[in-house]
Amino acid sequence: MNSVHNVNFFIKLAFAFALMAIAWFLPDWRSSVPLAVATVALLAIFRVPGIRAYFKGAGLLVLLVMASWIANLMIQGETFVAAVETALAMAARLVTTTAVFFFVMETSTPGSILAASSAARLPPIATLVLSLTFGVIPMLRHDFERIADAQRARGMEIDDVSFPMRLRFALARGVPLLIQAVRMAHAISLSLSIYGFDLSRKRTTWREVGLLVEHRLPGIETP
Repeated sequence: MNSVHNVNFFIKLAFAFALMAIAWFLPDWRSSVPLAVATVALLAIFRVPGIRAYFKGAGLLVLLVMASWIANLMIQGETFVAAVETALAMAARLVTTTAVFFFVMETSTPGSILAASSAARLPPIATLVLSLTFGVIPMLRHDFERIADAQRARGMEIDDVSFPMRLRFALARGVPLLIQAVRMAHAISLSLSIYGFDLSRKRTTWREVGLLVEHRLPGIETP
C-alpha cells in the first residue's frame, strides 16, 4: 500500500506517539496484549517492509522482557502468576511501542521527512535530527542483513544452529555494523559540508506537503 508511504511524516509520528501513550496507560495485560496484537497485525495488513526481521526482533524482546521481569519480581516476593501478568503487560507495551515506530521508520524515506520538516519550517537542526533518526536506522538494519548474507556466503552457518550460538553470531555482527555506521556518519557530514548546510539558514521544500506528500513536477518553483 504505497499510499501509506505518502502520508505526511508528522501525521504518522503523531499517530505513533498517541498509540504509544495509550499502550502505556492501559492498566494490565488484558488490555495491553490485544492492543499489541492489533498493532502488529496492522504491520502485516499494510505490508510494511522488513516485517519478518521485526517479528524476529520482537520475539526476542518478549522473551528477554518476560524472563527478566518474572525473575526480578519473584525475587522481590511477587507470586509467579502476578509476576507473569506484570511481565506480559510490560512486554505488550514494548511491542506496541516498537511496532508503531517501526511502521513510521519503514514507511518514511529521508526525502519525505526532509520535505515535511521543511514545509513545517522547523529549525535546521530539528530537521537534521529527525531525518537522521528515522532515516538512518532502517539503513543500518539493511547493513546488518547484508553482513549476515556475507557471513553465509563465506560458509558460516548462522541459521540452523542453537539459539545461544545464533545470538553469539548476531553480536559478532556488531563490530562491522559499528564500522559501517561510523563510515556512514562521515559520509553524511561530508555531504552536508559539500552542499553548504548551514544551521542559520531556513530551507524551503521541493514537494507539496499536506496530509499527503506529493512530488512536484520539474520546473515548478517552491513558494
